[in-house]
Amino acid sequence: MTTPAVRLPLEPEISFDDRGLILGEAFHDSYFSRDDGLEETRKVFLEGCGLPEAWQSRSHFTLAELGFGTGLNVLATWDLWRKTRQPGQILHFITTEAFLMAADHAAKAHAHWPELANLSGQLLARWPVRAFGNQRIWFEDDGFCLTILVGPALRSLQAMDFKADAWFLDGFAPSRNADMWSPELLKEVARLCAPAARLATYSVAGAVRRGLEACGFGVCRQPGFGSKRQRLEAVWPGKPGNAPTKPVSVLVIGGGIAGAAVCFAFARRGVRVELVDGDACGQSKASHNPAALVMPRLDRGDTREGRFFRAAYLCATSLYAGMGGEIFAQTQVRELPGDDRDRMRLDDLGHNPPLPPELLGRIDAGGLLHRTGGLVYPDRLLPCLSQNAIRHPVTVAALHYQSGQWQASNEAGEIVAEAAVCVIASGTQLDRFVKLDTELEARAGQISLAQIDGTLPETALAGGPYAASFHTQLLFGATFDPWDLSRSDKPDVLASGHQRNLDSLSSIAPDLSARINLATAFGRSSVRVAAKDRLPIAGPASPKVSQEGPSFFALGALGSRGFTTAHWLAEHVASLACGEPSPLERDVAAAVSPKRFEQRRQRAETPRQL
Repeated sequence: MTTPAVRLPLEPEISFDDRGLILGEAFHDSYFSRDDGLEETRKVFLEGCGLPEAWQSRSHFTLAELGFGTGLNVLATWDLWRKTRQPGQILHFITTEAFLMAADHAAKAHAHWPELANLSGQLLARWPVRAFGNQRIWFEDDGFCLTILVGPALRSLQAMDFKADAWFLDGFAPSRNADMWSPELLKEVARLCAPAARLATYSVAGAVRRGLEACGFGVCRQPGFGSKRQRLEAVWPGKPGNAPTKPVSVLVIGGGIAGAAVCFAFARRGVRVELVDGDACGQSKASHNPAALVMPRLDRGDTREGRFFRAAYLCATSLYAGMGGEIFAQTQVRELPGDDRDRMRLDDLGHNPPLPPELLGRIDAGGLLHRTGGLVYPDRLLPCLSQNAIRHPVTVAALHYQSGQWQASNEAGEIVAEAAVCVIASGTQLDRFVKLDTELEARAGQISLAQIDGTLPETALAGGPYAASFHTQLLFGATFDPWDLSRSDKPDVLASGHQRNLDSLSSIAPDLSARINLATAFGRSSVRVAAKDRLPIAGPASPKVSQEGPSFFALGALGSRGFTTAHWLAEHVASLACGEPSPLERDVAAAVSPKRFEQRRQRAETPRQL
């Protein structure tokens, strides 16, 4: 494992000339044409890629870009999309950026085009976070999905696996930023092209033209815009195929945070959701605890796990922040060390942070302050996420695939719901329906609520144990005991569990734990499930209780981080089911695949070649 010298992307060196034109000082070049940046985008990129004609009659269209910059190309494309989009169509815009500028700089650049003010305001309000990795921002009303790959373009694209129908090559001039036009990067662009994909760029530099031709593109010059006499258009070989048809319906089994997140991800795509859950009141689900802590897991190394958990946290907090205080209380979270090893880790992350100051700060006494973390309230969140689903409060006894439909039956053999796609998100019952080729590990967790002497803490605390204010009590916990998934009962709430939670909390917050009146304690116990490798399970799966059928997925084994990770994973599952680009890097998708256990076993059993 290697630790990067700097965990946070550098900010761009920016200045504005006397006309208000934004300049990239490091590359001695402007972000867009001095003649008119918006008209340049329309002429060079939109017209150069044959838009809007190319996306008409397509259920979804994927457009990729090198160089997010100010986001002007995004705004111009979004504007055209709104004017020409047919009902139900979805546009995925995937863009790269190594030096993400601040939103206020972008706002100053956008001010040149008041006709884009409405879209600019929406984009600036959801401006991506300056952190390495992938972020996805949905504008559901317009069927517009923006995915930003923050980091060096070559590395970002090498990690991905999608097929773009069109490409905008819009880095700084090749003479000033050669890395954005390198043969290696152009090969990645080619790899990520759908058949007959169109490509456009303002540059006609010989190295760019020869590089595209060497990759297999058919390249031609076209009249340029403004003071530039020419521009390039290119076409990837092949015949344009029909985009995969979006499924009409999805059957979701399980109504905890995993199932609710899946409902939300499919509903935003206009897919009918059939939600089947026999535990509608949440008597046994950990997802129905009174509150759940949302905070990131931050790794010191540049690992796939670290990238996954960081991206998932950004996804979750972005979603929750727009839902209001009744669903999510952004209390902030103080992550405190429990021992010297924790102190060293947190101190290192504080001095060389993987998140910008508006999200992450240092605590002088030791530890980190997660400024966008807080408490989510499941009893309000879950109904909100699944509000568009058709609910079936039934326990699934059998699952079948017949006549192109997944069918869920009750104990009497009656079909209670059916759909073209099936997603198993049934928590402790995950391996009842899914072939996992491994055993799930279950843990019984008891949370405690009690009165305390003095005032309640304003911020949540975490560091192994956790504590947070919940109405007039302190919520703290949780125990972590082995549990046999074959058991039909649920764990009891025990006085000894309250004592253990108190003892555990004292390791990070002795002053607070000393004020807890344990005689007033009450609580709740539930079971969490995790895979043996401690990574969640999400993606295409093999059914266990039925004949093979297509469009079968699983999402689960979220452990104690379900409210932080479920949404990023649900977006991955819904993207794959609908034939859209997933936001996950290839190695992360492989790491969470339900089939990874079988693949590992097969590799271990394969004789080595001498």
